Amino acid sequence: MKADQYRMKSMWKRIKGFLLGAMSQEFFIFLFFLFLSSGFWLLQALDETFEAEVEIPLELVDVPDDVVITSPLPEQINVIVKDKGTSLFRYWRHKVKPIQISFEDYSNGASSGMVRILQSDVQKAAQSHLFSTSRIQGIKPDTLEFFFNHGRHSTVPVAVVGKVETNPRFYLLDLHTQPSDVRVFATSQVLDTLTAVCTMPVNLKDLQENTSVEVDLKPIRGAKIEPSKVTLMATVDVYMEDTVVVPVVSLNFPADKQLRTFPSTVKITYTVGYARSKDVSHKNFVSVITYEDVLALREKGASKIPVRLKTIPEGVTNVRIEPSELDYLVETVSDEE
Repeated sequence: MKADQYRMKSMWKRIKGFLLGAMSQEFFIFLFFLFLSSGFWLLQALDETFEAEVEIPLELVDVPDDVVITSPLPEQINVIVKDKGTSLFRYWRHKVKPIQISFEDYSNGASSGMVRILQSDVQKAAQSHLFSTSRIQGIKPDTLEFFFNHGRHSTVPVAVVGKVETNPRFYLLDLHTQPSDVRVFATSQVLDTLTAVCTMPVNLKDLQENTSVEVDLKPIRGAKIEPSKVTLMATVDVYMEDTVVVPVVSLNFPADKQLRTFPSTVKITYTVGYARSKDVSHKNFVSVITYEDVLALREKGASKIPVRLKTIPEGVTNVRIEPSELDYLVETVSDEE
């Protein structure tokens, strides 16, 4: 305990000696005059005239309950103001009150449509929210508009735009959005030609598992989309390989001709998704040799004949037949009648 007290006293003496030293006193004097000169410079600078950008919020008021604003006003306008630095500093410290725009002043009793507010009206409203010494040099955006109607809407499907790709060992089993349809509030001119609402471009690559992502819908000018976002759901499945044995079937042979192949069956190896594998069996494949193939090969003098698949189940890929060519014999069948 005494050792700790001794160390504290020793440290305090060193600090006291440093603060009361000649070099420290000169340093503090320098800091004092530095802050003093900085204060004078700041006061002089704030008395000069500058340009600055001031944000003024916008509010649309007096909207009837049965009116739907399909495309709202921007949340704010940026006003380029010229004034003394002291006034501009006050804008920075205190937010400007919102400009309230009355719906009734601009709708003119219409049932739907677009309202465009003149820049002169916006400038007049903005000036009333600024100091009298401030002069407006410009306003962004230079045009204010909003769209409205009385609830007219349509339900349309969502179309996915972009790329959704799986890892080579997988395939895309299903792709849909939740919800699959959205409501669009707009004018009759827009709704009558609208067939779908597109997503913003998506880019999903090398998927190896089921994936869900939230996607924004592409805005439509003058329209309100509910909801404005959807969940894109990609279901993937893994490929698997399987093999079945099927008989070789003769096709288009005359009644007095009979085909014999050696062997009489072939093995079919194929790739299919795991989810679809239970729906695929040897009954879904038909391997054939046609009489036309026999006649064509006889002209060429070939000893073996290739096997072809007449039917392949949906979703099956990379089909291989083993053996792909067979020894064969065409027999003449005697008419016993």
